Order: sequence, then structure tokens, then C-alpha cells
Amino acid sequence: MEQDNVINRNQGLLVAISGGADSVAMLHYLVNKGYYCIAAHCNFHLRGEESDRDELFVRQFCDSLSVPLHVVQFDTKKYATERKLSIEMAARELRYQWFFKLIEQMNLQGVAVAHHADDAAETFLLNLVRGTGIRGLTGMKFRQGRVLRPMLRYSRQDIELYCRAHKLKYVTDSTNASDAYTRNRIRHNVVPQFKAINPSFLATMRGNMEHLNQIFSMFDMQVRQFAKRAVVEFDGQTLISMEHIKELPIAEPYIFELLFVKGFNSDTVRKIARCVDQERWGRIFFAPQYRAIVDRYNIVIVPRDKEIEEREFDIEQEQSEIFTPLHMELTQKAKPEGFEFSRDNNIAHFNADKVTYPLTLRRWRKGDTFRPLGMKGFKKLSDFFVDQKKSQIEKENTWLLESGGEIMWIVGQRIDDRFKVTDKCKDILEVAIVTE
Repeated sequence: MEQDNVINRNQGLLVAISGGADSVAMLHYLVNKGYYCIAAHCNFHLRGEESDRDELFVRQFCDSLSVPLHVVQFDTKKYATERKLSIEMAARELRYQWFFKLIEQMNLQGVAVAHHADDAAETFLLNLVRGTGIRGLTGMKFRQGRVLRPMLRYSRQDIELYCRAHKLKYVTDSTNASDAYTRNRIRHNVVPQFKAINPSFLATMRGNMEHLNQIFSMFDMQVRQFAKRAVVEFDGQTLISMEHIKELPIAEPYIFELLFVKGFNSDTVRKIARCVDQERWGRIFFAPQYRAIVDRYNIVIVPRDKEIEEREFDIEQEQSEIFTPLHMELTQKAKPEGFEFSRDNNIAHFNADKVTYPLTLRRWRKGDTFRPLGMKGFKKLSDFFVDQKKSQIEKENTWLLESGGEIMWIVGQRIDDRFKVTDKCKDILEVAIVTE
């Protein structure tokens, strides 16, 4: 094993053990070589009695080696449902969160996981299918932060031979035989074909990944240098300068590296790069947690608040103050003598007789129209934004206040002529945005 290059003999090590051949062989080898190990087993409760069987086996195996063991029980399906994750991703999050917590509590150097050469090759092919760019093709690392992989140079066959040589028993996960998971389909159907063509497939793949890792290291340095010139973090937004992007001989790989870490997939990045190349401004693209807006001057990445994006917020007549999604104060009163319209964009006055409750606050949508103050005809909001020279991000951040399904105020910008205070109106509604 490559443990001498990965593991510090002078500090304890957490060893993740599932009960399968890989983790059993790893723990047995490390203990026999004198490393101080503390084992950790996760019961995800996904396979009924089989999950409990695995836990019992791990307890007995660790006891036979006199290795301290920590076990945790997870309601994985509930966690996945609450966070809208796949079962695989939910299990991954749960186990690594727990591993890192144990590492901190016991001052351990990291967690050893039993990834081996077959796993690395399968991950390469899986990332190739998913489209993760060159980053995903550089292979697993022997050490990646607090995660240690001392078995990466050994194949699944090597590990099984080790278990037989030392008469080690292990359990088998029945789901490994199913092709319901993409990784399993690659393992059972794709990798054997490559091995048939090239018996040294795993060694060849290791060499390929090492080569790609070297290439990526050089490219990553260029991306970092580009980011120093072209990327600005401002008020929760990430701005990638269009001027600097245009200076690149090939922009898409740089855009990919900067956006992939935000969750944008390769297909979306390709579309963004095409918009940049064709100067199609104003397009919006979505990742699970972010939006990317292709502006004339920047690619703007902003966090998504799905609840705010999708919801409409009602304001009842008895409410004098709201805090979500904006902090606003509402006051209905008799129109004072000598009334004048407010010159403050954060304060608007309306004819209270024209207002129908509940009022509604919502984001603007394509096709919205209103009658700007002083005009007799209707105007599309999209045209109004063009006239006002609003950037795409300013458009996206615009709120509308509605009454009876009609727009009464483009919040902070312009009221609708139908709701203006007239000489004849007796009561006015004052709506103020609280900015302090």
C-alpha cells in the first residue's frame, strides 16, 4: 500500500469500514503494520436486515483486531427527501459530515477510505459521461484534504487475493450486483470490455489520469491568474469581466472552470459561452444554487433564493409593516392640504380609493405591462427597463406591487398612472421602503 506517502505514523487515523472486502483488507493491513486506527461504520438503513448484518459483522471484526469502533445510525431516505438529494448523494454527505466531526473531536489526521484502482477508473468514466471537464478526469488523489486513499494503486482483484491469503471474511452489498446505478453499469458492462481489449487497463488509466492531472495543474494556474484579473466578488455577486473574457483565445474552458464550482453543468456552460461569443446579452441560466446572467459587461453569478423567486407575498389591509421580502411601512391617511408627490424613490403615494386588498408583492415577469405615471397608454416593463438602461441583474431584482392583479408600483422606480393621487381623492396610501 501507499500508506507511507499518505499516513503520518505519529497521529491517529480514522478508518471508514463498511464490512466489504476493500475496507476489511485496508483496516487489517494498517493495524498489522502498527498504525493507530479508530474505525467508523455508518448504518444507512437502506437494505433492511442486510444493513444490520453489516453492522454486526463490523463490530465483531473490529473486536477481533482490538480496534476501537464508532457506529452511527442514519435515516438516509428522510435526509435525502428533506434536501431533495439522491440517495447516493445524501449518504455521501451524511458519512463525510460525521467523519470530519469525529476527526475534529479526537484530533485525528484524517479518514482513510478504501478507494482502489478500479474505483478510480470507474470514476473517470463516470465523470466522462457526466461532463465534468478536465478536472473530473484527473483521477482520485492519495490525499485530498482530510480524506486519505492508501489503496489507490491496488485493484479489486489484488484486494480479494489479500483477503484470501489472510483468511479474512467480509460481507457483500447486494446492491453492488444491480445495474440500477450508473456506476454499477460501468463496473459490470463497460470496464470488463476495456480490460478485455487491454489487460493492463487499470495501469494505463492510472498513467492517463496522472498525465491529465499534470496538464490540469498548468491550466488551473492559468485560470487562477485570469481570475485575479477578471473576477470580482461584490455584494454577494460574482462578476466575470466580459472585457477580459474577450481577450482569451478560447474562452469556454475558463468559463467552465469558474462556473462548474458553482454547480453549472457542461451543457449550460456551453450555452453561456455561445451567448458570449454571439453577444446575446440578457440571457439567464440556472444551476441548483445560482443564476448566471450574461450581461453586456459581465457574467453575473448570484445565489438563488428559490422561495423568493417563486412566491408571491400578500399584504392585508390591516398590515402597517412587512419584513419579507422587503422591509416596507404602509400608512393610510387623509390627504393633507397642499399634498405633493414624494421625490424619494423609496416612498410612493397612491389613491387609497383605487386600492384593492390584499396587495401583492412579486417579481416581474415577461409580458408584464403598466401605465407609467403621466401616460395614457400601456407600456411593457421590458421596454421600460430598456428606456431606463437597466442591467439584467437590476431587472431580475425588480419587485412589483400589485392591486387587484394590476401593477400599481414598480417598486422604487415608477408608479402606475391609474393609482395616482388626484385632486378629488380624499385618502392616500403611503408605502415606504425602509432602508436602515
